[in-house]
Amino acid sequence: MFSGGFKRSGLFGLIGVVVVAALVVVIALNTESSDANPKTTYALIFGVVAVFLVILFALQRSDLNRVSGADAGGSARGAAEGGREIENPTTMGDAELWAAMAVRPIDREAVKARAAGWEAGRRSQNLAMFVTLLIFLTVPTMYLTESFLPLLIGGPLIALAALWGGIRALMPGGELDKGYESVGRAMAPLGFEVTERPSVSIEMRDPVTPRMGPKIRGALVLSGERRGHRVSVRLDSTETASRSTVTLAAPTAEFAAKARDGRVRPADGAPESIAAALQATPNSTRWKKVVVEGGPEGIVVVRKGGGQADWLCDLWLAERLAEC
Repeated sequence: MFSGGFKRSGLFGLIGVVVVAALVVVIALNTESSDANPKTTYALIFGVVAVFLVILFALQRSDLNRVSGADAGGSARGAAEGGREIENPTTMGDAELWAAMAVRPIDREAVKARAAGWEAGRRSQNLAMFVTLLIFLTVPTMYLTESFLPLLIGGPLIALAALWGGIRALMPGGELDKGYESVGRAMAPLGFEVTERPSVSIEMRDPVTPRMGPKIRGALVLSGERRGHRVSVRLDSTETASRSTVTLAAPTAEFAAKARDGRVRPADGAPESIAAALQATPNSTRWKKVVVEGGPEGIVVVRKGGGQADWLCDLWLAERLAEC
């Protein structure tokens, strides 16, 4: 349900929302119905929500710092060790697997590019905390002072902060462009370059409200040559689902395989060498929702969902099968 190292903050957020809702109901039920101006009730409710958000943001920042620190350590060690033989990719962390899959020397630029993604995450968190602070300085004050003046001051500031966040992300040379540039530098040691990237625009998402939001079209595509074979990686992502497709141009006999019970199992009629390679592939829940097909055009590994770097496991599998 929660990805990577953010399970703690994700679990707190899920449980916390239920607890906060229950506390708000309890506070509201204990308010005198004859009280025409229940400021104490407002203060208690806003206080409960504020405590929840402060703890949530603190946990999110702590999780981000911990995950980015581990990633930086893994990247640095990988840069020193370089590419190496992998026995079981499913037990390796993202940075460790990234480094082990390298086919070129890992330079400082590649390591810095991985770190740049975490810095963008911190800036996004900072903006979210700032907007939340403005909302709490505006809405509770408006209720407690019975005045629209806080809304007249805070409303435009909230809108400007949100607008600046969108402009900063989408403008030429902004966060989005820098992010894809970092991906290209980080993937260079693996033999890849960014050959296609999704477009993002701000559109009306709910004509009834109306509500505006980002709309993503297209996919991120990495292409390159690894160990004498052309390889492409297509990463599709929507609001509700993600999908990765690894295509390795290595002709092989036709076969199909599908993950089941933690193992990638070949369909009937698969060549013995392919069946043996899949049988020797380590068992792991990380292969969940993986489908493999092979034929004269090459090997294709498709995954629905999964973690951010799970496609590296699929690349490892495709190259392993190409050797059969």
